[in-house]
Amino acid sequence: MRPPDLGCERRGNMGRRNIILAAMITCLFARAVWAGAGSDGAAFLKIDAGARAGAMAGAFTAVAEDALSIFYNPAGPAMSGGDQVSLAHAEWFEGLRNEHAAYTHAVSGRLSVFAGFAALLSTSLDEYDATGLRTGSYGAMDGAAGVGAAWKHREDLCFGLFAKSVYQRGAEEKAYAYAGDMGVLYNYGGEMRFGAALQNLGTSIRLHRTRFDLPRTWRAGAAYTLERMAWLSAELLKAGGSGAAAALGAEGEYAITGKETVFARLGYKSGRSRNAGSGLSAGLGLRSGSLGVDYAFSPLGDLGDAHRFTLTFKFGKTQAARPERSSVRKAAVKKKARKPAGKPRSKPRSAPAGTGDTLYLIW
Repeated sequence: MRPPDLGCERRGNMGRRNIILAAMITCLFARAVWAGAGSDGAAFLKIDAGARAGAMAGAFTAVAEDALSIFYNPAGPAMSGGDQVSLAHAEWFEGLRNEHAAYTHAVSGRLSVFAGFAALLSTSLDEYDATGLRTGSYGAMDGAAGVGAAWKHREDLCFGLFAKSVYQRGAEEKAYAYAGDMGVLYNYGGEMRFGAALQNLGTSIRLHRTRFDLPRTWRAGAAYTLERMAWLSAELLKAGGSGAAAALGAEGEYAITGKETVFARLGYKSGRSRNAGSGLSAGLGLRSGSLGVDYAFSPLGDLGDAHRFTLTFKFGKTQAARPERSSVRKAAVKKKARKPAGKPRSKPRSAPAGTGDTLYLIW
């Protein structure tokens, strides 16, 4: 009698487990970056969004002044105001791709609404039957999408809520969950800012008869703007089963012209596993008028390097929480400007009646 083919049985078990592993491949990747990540589902929600925040090691909860800040602190859009669209792309090892998109709209001086989308995509994976024979290929995807609102309670205090659905797919396995984020942002004295957020509060996600909790995350940070030309930020966070971590970030800007500004950024985050890099990150940015482009680089040790790119477009009236450097420079120039020598060609003419506080001087 022929003995049973134990190798075939093992291949069959591997084939059945392959479905689960494919659905969780991006989760396993995210866990590798964080030491002691536990058994969280949808761990891609832990990954930093965008090149600007990524270059600052994710120390962005208190800065929170662009569209992608909704993935750190949903109160951010109320503090920055205006309308923005941001599209972010990240390249990881083995063809993994991370995508983020966000749109914010200022309904009024106090209310802003927003929408966001995040996805982590893998390359094609081989599929095998119970005998170990390759039967085809498929892809795995993790994603989250949602809408939210931010409210400016006072000029220095904002609140935000973000409701989202979470989706995971691998081969024929699909799973869904629903969650929400809440955040608060406080501006103290125009130079100091504090922020805090609770994220991924919601249902568990089920994969092949097994339920996993979402990575419930709390984060709190402080940021200081230095001479209106730089941000220094610090943050504490704990994401799901991961241990608590600290992040430090810095951003400096230099105005080339009245419209073009360049940025340099640096960051450090603790809590990485031994084979996932030092935790350092760096990046550059360029803003020209309403268009901004950012890049970030993060070495991940044995996992390779991560490259992030972000494209941001601002439109509408932006209620900036801090003056732009170019605006400060222009104000200083006006203050020091002297009256032209010589007799003017004509007398100053006052503004027409009904123009309010505006005064026109025509020489």
